[in-house]
Amino acid sequence: MTKKDFNFQRMADSAIDKTFLRFIPKSVKPNTITVIRFILVPFVYLLLRVHQFDWALIIFVIAVCTDFIDGAMARTRDQITDTGKIIDPVADKLLILSVLLFIGFKFLIVRVFVIFIIFELFAVLLGNWFSFVIGKPMGANVFGKIKLALQAVGAGLFMLGALTLNSLMVRIAGYILVVALVFAVAAGLETVRRKALYLKENKIVYSQPTK
Repeated sequence: MTKKDFNFQRMADSAIDKTFLRFIPKSVKPNTITVIRFILVPFVYLLLRVHQFDWALIIFVIAVCTDFIDGAMARTRDQITDTGKIIDPVADKLLILSVLLFIGFKFLIVRVFVIFIIFELFAVLLGNWFSFVIGKPMGANVFGKIKLALQAVGAGLFMLGALTLNSLMVRIAGYILVVALVFAVAAGLETVRRKALYLKENKIVYSQPTK
């Protein structure tokens, strides 16, 4: 993360701290907020399935809010954990996936994104193993954060378009998902670069098996 990105993150965390975190007791941990997001995921999908788009949108927005709340809470209260770095992106991916699965596979971008998210979930599992090896789980990078924001806006616009029967809004949501996919690829490449750099800087050498 560059100095500019760090300053922006600090300003955003400060704003969230003043508007949301002031109402959350310090006894509540960031990972608890993340677990709430996991719990909300099936509700979003089920509400979409029964065409309760208004309630689905409300629950979806609440779930998205828990994402920036748990991150800001972890950073401002010095409660960042390795577990949080792992379960937070999984919860994000499942939330977006719940909406995409409802949208259906008639849209090419949805088919591509569903495959990409499933690939990301496998990558997270592989990343857990990698983190165990090097002892350092990698947090989200700026591309990943932009990707998530675009995904959330795209999914939210789709639900709003479905609620208001606005085909233009649904189409715009698809375009936003296309842009989000570009950032998703960039986020994956950046994660690989950071892990490779960490290995190089720390000169981690895997022992060769003895014969």
